[in-house]
Amino acid sequence: MRFENKILIILSALSLAANCHLDRKLEKAGESNTEIRCDINEYRIDNLCEDEKVYLDWAASLKKFTKLNELNKDVLQKLTQETLDVDKTSALFYHRAINEPRNKKFLDYLDTKEKQLLKKLPDFSKKKVVLAMVPGMFYKDNPAVGADGKMLRDIALELGLMEDLVPVEQTGTLEENAQIICDYTKNKTDVNGIIFASVSKGSSDLKIAFQKCGKEPYFKKVKGWYNIGGLNKGSLLVEEIDGNWNYRWETKFYFWWRNYNYKGFLDLKAYPGGPLDFDLKLPKEILQINIIAVPQFRQVTQRAYPFYEYLIRFGPNDGMTLLADSYIEEAITYPSWRNDHYFQWPMLHQRMQAFLVYIVENQFP
Repeated sequence: MRFENKILIILSALSLAANCHLDRKLEKAGESNTEIRCDINEYRIDNLCEDEKVYLDWAASLKKFTKLNELNKDVLQKLTQETLDVDKTSALFYHRAINEPRNKKFLDYLDTKEKQLLKKLPDFSKKKVVLAMVPGMFYKDNPAVGADGKMLRDIALELGLMEDLVPVEQTGTLEENAQIICDYTKNKTDVNGIIFASVSKGSSDLKIAFQKCGKEPYFKKVKGWYNIGGLNKGSLLVEEIDGNWNYRWETKFYFWWRNYNYKGFLDLKAYPGGPLDFDLKLPKEILQINIIAVPQFRQVTQRAYPFYEYLIRFGPNDGMTLLADSYIEEAITYPSWRNDHYFQWPMLHQRMQAFLVYIVENQFP
């Protein structure tokens, strides 16, 4: 059991906890919480803490890198090394994201729509639109992690949408799972439209599917992509695990033991020329909302902490992938402050409803 737990710690980080309502303790083991004031309403956060405000104030005062797309991997890595404080560069990413004009307009919409949804929910049942979830790795064998998106699929039903789980392989290669997604889309003829939602590795699978069959006529029914904590360009952690003799053989043995596909794991490597090393150009008719977890050091969960700490040398990250690699220029960016890759801080139910309502209202008028 001790060996299995060790491997699970390494591998479970590749599944996203999409259950945003679960609020676990986020302090690291052996540390006590320091009492600080957390009732500040600034930077789109109602309960901002004093120490968080210091970092966001620093970001607001920085005159360089005023646009979010300027914060590429090299810039964020260098700035993290110069400041010796990853919380500064995380705060900078968040600040630039919420002030980008398109994102700012979207955040204004959410604030208004949430209040409306408290009074009355829309019924989209006549539109015959399905929310199709592309799940993360180990979604069948480790359902407690929430990588099957069950909570989000339930929210879709509340709004009169249909919901479905795309039957990708838990550890399938990107090519195999992309073909499953293409076949699913082609054969989904009983709906007027599809909104894809994806988590973690599921976003990698979906990215390759767009590359593979996104220009096919049957793909025109896809109108939206709700991307949550996606490994858009893979993870440097996979390279670290496969490059370490001990980790590599332990992981290989575990995959063999559980009848998993190790090639599907290796596909998530983040390296120049790798399968995910390209900027996806989505068709203009597809609206994408890209949710990126932006944690501060003291808020990283115990599950994500070892990976988060390793990735700091490359810049701000969510405990699985770099923030720079999570960013997609054509998408609406929603930075989720305090959350890491496992999304353990709660998100308002009405806000999650509003995400879906926004896509439906704009794509299925």
